[in-house]
Order: sequence, then C-alpha cells, then structure tokens
Amino acid sequence: MMLAAAALLISLPAVAGSLSFRLSLTGSQLTLINQGDSSAFYPAVFRMLPDGGWGQLEASGATAELAAGARLQFTWPDTRPPERLSELEHMQPVMVRFFDQAGVGFGQLSFFHAPPATQSALTTRYAGGALQIEAPAGVPSIRASWVLWPQEDGIRPIRLPVRFEHHPPPALRIDWRRQGGVPFQLDTGAGQPAAILIHETEQGYALQLVPDGGLQGREQRAAWLDATPKFYAASLIALGIAVASMVLQLLLHFLRRRGDRSKTGRAKSGCAKT
Repeated sequence: MMLAAAALLISLPAVAGSLSFRLSLTGSQLTLINQGDSSAFYPAVFRMLPDGGWGQLEASGATAELAAGARLQFTWPDTRPPERLSELEHMQPVMVRFFDQAGVGFGQLSFFHAPPATQSALTTRYAGGALQIEAPAGVPSIRASWVLWPQEDGIRPIRLPVRFEHHPPPALRIDWRRQGGVPFQLDTGAGQPAAILIHETEQGYALQLVPDGGLQGREQRAAWLDATPKFYAASLIALGIAVASMVLQLLLHFLRRRGDRSKTGRAKSGCAKT
C-alpha cells in the first residue's frame, strides 16, 4: 500500500524553475539582474574580445548565489577608442554564464548594440546532436557568418564532482566561399542550446537567432519523468490492486474469526448435552 502511494506521488508532473537575466551598461559599470524565479550559482559575465574570445568582467563582490530579483555589479573596461574596435566588438556581445541548483551549466547571449534581423535566414537545425548550418545557396550576399553559442553540456558533467568553472567557447567565423555548399556542423554540447549567427553581407551585418534543440528542461529530467502519463496510470492500477488486496484480507480475516466463533459455540453446546 505504501509503495503504491509513493509511486503515485513521484509520478506527478515536475515543474522546473526558470532563469533569465537583464543587463544594463552605464559608463564603466554593468549591472546584472536575475529576472528568473530561481537562484543562479557562480554567475559570471563575459564580453567579446578582438579575437572572438571572451574576457571575464570583474565583479564588485564575488557571490556564490544570485537569488531571484538580486543584482550584481561588474566593471566594463574601456581600454580602446571606438574607432579601434572591430565591427563585432561594436555590437558589444555579452555572455552570462551560471549554474543551476543541480550544478548544470548554462549560458545567455545578448547584445547592447545588436545588428538588424536578417531578411535571408539560413536553414539551421540540430541533427545527430550537432548544430547544422546550411550554406547560403541562393543568398550570395552572405559572405561569412559568425557563430556565437553558450556551450551547454547538459547533465553529463554532474555525474562527476562538479567544478564551478566557466569556459565560454570563442565565436567562430565561417567563410562560405571556402566552405562551399557543404553544410557546416558544430558541437554545441549535449544541451543543444540556442545560438546566434551574425552574417557579413554586402549591406552590412545582420543577426539570425537559432532556436535550441528542444532539450531545455527535458534533458535534465530523469527518464521516468518523460513517461508521466504511463506511470500515473500504472500507479493508479497498483493503488487499486493494493486497496482491493487489503479489503480482501480484512474480509477473509473477518470470515475466519466468525467461523472460529461458530465452532466454539457448537463445542460448548455439545458439552452441555453430555
């Protein structure tokens, strides 16, 4: 009975918390605000470097946990004049990296000066666990594309002792003239996160958002949670069987006691006649 009740309880739907961040930049101070409903652990903010890598910003105060609604200040270095910045740096890409309460690492990409959305999006999809980007066939204006993504390896790293370290992958430039018509494939991690493409076109730069692989939230769930309806039905059946078994046992116990009393009564009656 207890096992059936426990199975019924654990088969109920599980709701995970959400995490997102709002950033603001005033002079040399960047403010990060946790807009989600859960805590973010070991948050870090990175800005784009000239070579496409990411440089970590210095926090005003180190924190292991950024609660929902809390904010954290960072120093935005202003080391070079604007005319010496690359076009990609002018867009001021920012990556926020953090861990959830289970120790799974995530990332969020954003821009302070994002280019306009592209009018000629490339075909993208996750295939075989890798991000696949089709060549710009019929779109000769796209000469090259920068790929920015927050590497997310899902739950695999938490099978070992978790190291709360951030390693954001550098932006990758695809020269479509060299790539030719062959689709470009990229391993973005088992979490299959959303990515961003910055296209270099004859008219300037254009932005394309690449959706994630649909594993957000599901990839962290235990396998049995994806079978919730079946488990729920099985739990109800098991609970029904357990209740029926208990009722049957009580009924048999009642009938046995009644039979024993009847035999005792007949034995006493027989003694009286003797």
